[in-house]
Amino acid sequence: MAQTQKINSEKPLTTAINAWLENQPKYVNELWDELVYLRNRPLKKSKYEKQVKLDRPVAVFSKEERLKEGMGKEITLIFKSSACSWARSKSGGCTMCGYWNDRAPETITEENYWSQFTNALGRYEELLGNPEEKIVFKMFTSGSFCDPKEIALDLQYRILKKLATYPTVKEIVIESRPEYITETLMTKYHEILPKQYLEIGVGLETTNNFVRTNIINKGFAWKAFVKAMDILHKFHFGVKAYLLFKPPFLPEYAALVDIHHSIRQCVEYGIDTISVNPTNIQMHTICNELEKINRFRSPWLYSLLWVLKHSLTNEDLKHTRIICDPSAAGKDRGVHNCQVFDKSNAECLQILHEFVVQQDVTCIPETFSGSCWNSYEMELLLGNL
Repeated sequence: MAQTQKINSEKPLTTAINAWLENQPKYVNELWDELVYLRNRPLKKSKYEKQVKLDRPVAVFSKEERLKEGMGKEITLIFKSSACSWARSKSGGCTMCGYWNDRAPETITEENYWSQFTNALGRYEELLGNPEEKIVFKMFTSGSFCDPKEIALDLQYRILKKLATYPTVKEIVIESRPEYITETLMTKYHEILPKQYLEIGVGLETTNNFVRTNIINKGFAWKAFVKAMDILHKFHFGVKAYLLFKPPFLPEYAALVDIHHSIRQCVEYGIDTISVNPTNIQMHTICNELEKINRFRSPWLYSLLWVLKHSLTNEDLKHTRIICDPSAAGKDRGVHNCQVFDKSNAECLQILHEFVVQQDVTCIPETFSGSCWNSYEMELLLGNL
């Protein structure tokens, strides 16, 4: 039975990714060649040495977080894994994604994964054991938790069974590409987690198929995401859509239009959580190469706040949770305003934090003041962003 499960769970990789690879035009193959080249660049010695410590996760941390039912604590575990199957494929993966850099450079075993997991539990044993706490436990790999080639099925079940023993863990969040979210797998997850709310994040990035396929190089269509969402809702699990704000090759205004339409469509489809992710510039990516020749910069904080205010209503926020915790926020390679040292960065990030906590669009003002705001308005109008 276990062997049959394994064969069936690997089938989506053949039917989805391989089929995609065989039917793409020449210019897409040229993009793949560039991505594969970037993926194979050697890492710095310090980075490589960190990678080979297979029993230690990439990162473990805790902070306040917005749960479905009010505020609580987040414990986030980022596994060192064998890397995303899509990034490992001929395609080279997504144009903005640098998580490939955190992969394990050699074979990683189930016990390596288990040691990383128990390492995280040990760090937050007191928090997990405090009956007053409400915790969301997040587990991320550089690819898909549900992919049996990345994390074996028996290990997936073992990890979830352990988390099910903690009454304080109210929510569990993992990530996966849609082709690995099957009824067979979700049936097993549902048996293991009868009480906890499971949410699976999918890197949808945009609801626009052209942008997702030709600019982000995601390798799946909107209909694949909707199919995965329907399966999750059938088992009363949640779906989180990761939306990318400003992929490479899109100017600021075009990116604003794209993320606005994507948020609206996700709300209308009843997606449980939307995570808005402004692009941060990661090593060995197309974004990084474009940034070197002044052809890309991360979006403005003003743009981020504008799109959250004008794409949502407080009525929407009663049934769709909005998360936004940008990486490298306020820094050169992350979402920022005209200069990283301008006080508007801290002001905007404080407004963003209040919005996420309160889930209230009135936290965000219509306009701002200061030299950075004046520069933003002028550059946006002139199309220079």
